[in-house]
Amino acid sequence: RSSKGPSHMSSVLTAVQLEFFAENGYLILDAAFDADEVARMRADADAILELTLNSSVANGRRSGRLDMRSRPDGVVVVRKIQPINDLSVCLTQVAADERLVGPLAALMGDDPVLMEEKLNYKQPLAGPVDGIEARVMDDSFPVHNDWAYYRAQDYPQGILSSAVSMDACTLDSGPIRVWPGTHREHIEHESMSNGLQVTEGSLDFDGGVDVLAPPGSVMIFHALLVHNSRPNVSGRPRRLMIFSHYPKAADMGADVRNGPTRLRESPYEWEYQRRKARGEYVDTFTAPTTA
Repeated sequence: RSSKGPSHMSSVLTAVQLEFFAENGYLILDAAFDADEVARMRADADAILELTLNSSVANGRRSGRLDMRSRPDGVVVVRKIQPINDLSVCLTQVAADERLVGPLAALMGDDPVLMEEKLNYKQPLAGPVDGIEARVMDDSFPVHNDWAYYRAQDYPQGILSSAVSMDACTLDSGPIRVWPGTHREHIEHESMSNGLQVTEGSLDFDGGVDVLAPPGSVMIFHALLVHNSRPNVSGRPRRLMIFSHYPKAADMGADVRNGPTRLRESPYEWEYQRRKARGEYVDTFTAPTTA
């Protein structure tokens, strides 16, 4: 706990909300961001998608930010792009918005410090993108908790993540599915082809609760909370902007997890922009039009 206590306490949660989080390990904040704000997030999400894919094609190498899959049914899906804050003023501001950090501080009892951010698109494309090979695998996420990944850098278990929805999370769009109460103790994981997964038999894989939320809502969840998501079969994107914050008292430094990727990818993105400005490259990819 910080000696001075959290400085972001204007967004105080109710006793009911605090109790729900303590019991279940997650909390939904409905309509935290309005329609105009969501529209700006979507516009930046489209711009980041276009930048990442076009720079990959222009440079003849897949961006290290990009996770793209070719599902068994033939649909090509951008699963996620990470990191993204250095590519968007709008989303950088959301990461520090009082409507986000206020509730985080109330739950942590400390100032939240941003440690990671990623945009989980689950964005179906019109077809393959020439020049970018996509792994043949579905766009689901395994049954896991985030600390199984964070522990490699000795991050504390008190990390909280927040998923800001840009699109409606419906049953057919592959929403986040959570196992309430699993945040109380870490469950061991094993390596799978698509990431880490809790060990077989440690919980009921057919259990869990789908988190269905409208655009502009925020889901806050504990780093130990077990969750996953199924493939998006809606034909629409299911964009979730996910931020992860650690308690300031942990003093883990700035941008330790995402910084190396930013430094590695930035020169290639600037090279793409320069080639485009000189007329040596014309964009081949445009973000799909969505409502």
